[in-house]
Amino acid sequence: MNKPRLTLATLLLAAFNAWAAPSCSPPANVQGEQDPARIQQLAEDLLPCLASPDPQLRDLIGFETLYAWARAGKLQPATLQRLRVQLLAVLDSPPDAAGVHQPFAALALSEVARVDRVQPYLSPAEREDLVAHAARYLAGVRDYRGFSATEGWRHGVAHGADLALQLGVNDAINAEQRRRLLAAVSQQVLADHKHSYRYGEGARLARAALNIQLKLGADAAHTAEWQRWLDELAAPAMKAKALDETAWTDLHNLREFLWPLLTQVLDLQDAALRARLQLPLQTVLRGLP
Repeated sequence: MNKPRLTLATLLLAAFNAWAAPSCSPPANVQGEQDPARIQQLAEDLLPCLASPDPQLRDLIGFETLYAWARAGKLQPATLQRLRVQLLAVLDSPPDAAGVHQPFAALALSEVARVDRVQPYLSPAEREDLVAHAARYLAGVRDYRGFSATEGWRHGVAHGADLALQLGVNDAINAEQRRRLLAAVSQQVLADHKHSYRYGEGARLARAALNIQLKLGADAAHTAEWQRWLDELAAPAMKAKALDETAWTDLHNLREFLWPLLTQVLDLQDAALRARLQLPLQTVLRGLP
């Protein structure tokens, strides 16, 4: 019997399929691990769990463990660099069939980015690459599934907003990079005019937008820029010739974004800053149909 010929394309496809469906087999006590060297290895071993269709493995074990270790300062710079490279590769790849891998890669990257914000370890070029990926991912999300009782969270927009937030408030990020992240946020406020948010996506986008704007500045010039940005967001609803289904969807998503944004502005401790940011928001809200 002749054996099938293993072509390069066949081998590459097999390798891709093996990568696209990684196994998640965390040790039973992974969340209680205390050995520093073991934690570095387990952090990488947990990455396949972010692609698991099982929400317990994906969210409660995979992400939550990485989150806890990153927040506790248990991940070394070399480990964080390896996580960054592998997670960015997920964002560069086609979405998995379940639609969970990229959203959770983005969420894990938000923690990788947060460590760099608190204790810098990335080079300017690496930080720029992360900004570029974050903006591209957030702006490009078209799978708007949020939560399922059986499949758990996907929440790509919210997770992308979290990544934009952690990068946008990093003091090592420049104004041009912040504006790119803010532009990516703005592209998701209306959810491609086809989907109505209902899982808190607007509030997550609002948190990212406000904190990035605060880093850009809130003097008179920046307040005018803030007003223009808000006006552009509201323009589709303001210009709608009839309140059809698309117009109602846009209005819903604008309110899901603008009201949490106003609440967050009202929580600012600086009275003068609060007033400067509040007025443009109220102007836009009062002008909605």
